[in-house]
Amino acid sequence: MFKNLILYRIQPGWQPDAARLEQALAAEPFAECSATQQKSAGWLPPRGHAHGALLETVDGQWLMRFAIETKSVPSDAIRRKVEEEAARIEAAQGRKPGKKELRDMKDDALLALLPQAFARRAACWVWIDPQARLLAIDAGSQGRADEITTSLMRAAGGGPGALALALLQTRTAPQAAMAAWLASEDGAALHPEFSIERECELKGSGEEPAVVRFARHPLETPEVRQHIQEGKLPTRLALGWAGRMSFVLTQALQLKKLRYADGLFDKDGQSNNRDERFDADAALATGELSRLIPDLIEALGGEMNEMGEPGSAAPAATPAAAAVQAGEDAGPPF
Repeated sequence: MFKNLILYRIQPGWQPDAARLEQALAAEPFAECSATQQKSAGWLPPRGHAHGALLETVDGQWLMRFAIETKSVPSDAIRRKVEEEAARIEAAQGRKPGKKELRDMKDDALLALLPQAFARRAACWVWIDPQARLLAIDAGSQGRADEITTSLMRAAGGGPGALALALLQTRTAPQAAMAAWLASEDGAALHPEFSIERECELKGSGEEPAVVRFARHPLETPEVRQHIQEGKLPTRLALGWAGRMSFVLTQALQLKKLRYADGLFDKDGQSNNRDERFDADAALATGELSRLIPDLIEALGGEMNEMGEPGSAAPAATPAAAAVQAGEDAGPPF
């Protein structure tokens, strides 16, 4: 159900009301791109039923789905159409189109070609744990997550008890923590529920920083530790959790490539009823992530307090990693 996660903390004072939010999302439903529309975005029924509810509650967890559809026309096709029109005008009127006219012709060419363009659609899961005041978005980029949170907060409205979000921040910067884990020979710096897997990206400093990538390669080696000592810092690190899940942690505290252990989702034992399968998958996915995320926060020294002040808990780090930790800025509020 979730492949990536960008995590937000819902700010104090929020008054959770699933029915009210579900009704509010109806103000921005998803609709397919029209013939001449380049982009369309909005909320889809999570269960996939036509005209279904836009927010589903399973075991107290709220699930939503946001879709974005785009149409793109190759720039070369637009250029050829403009050149054809410019040649026609020159042959008929004996003049070359000016810059403004060429811009208008480009816009006209785009509108003419859009009905022939194929639409591409991507849908992202949005999960709210109202009791933990946690919001998670299954987005591969911060830009996509920003678009979703903007729509969500616009629909939710303002005023007392309104939904207010801030990117989740930990006392130890993920990059500093990852560097400390990789620098540790015996793994003592790593939280006991986590294990280092076989994927990592290390990046140096300077105008043209060196980048070293490891894939399907042991990372608890002298070679990796040497890179850390030389000042290269991890931007991505694959981790396993409790033998149940694996993921790639980034320096921006994003979780990518989420994978559940084989057999965790028992497809053979599930009901053939579509709604029952949805409920089972949703309960299992959110249940596992509800345990993983607190462990990850603990592994990163705990959560930044609401005043944005870092705590003292942090794993031992190399000098380069400590410098990153000291200079890490909190993410912008939303």
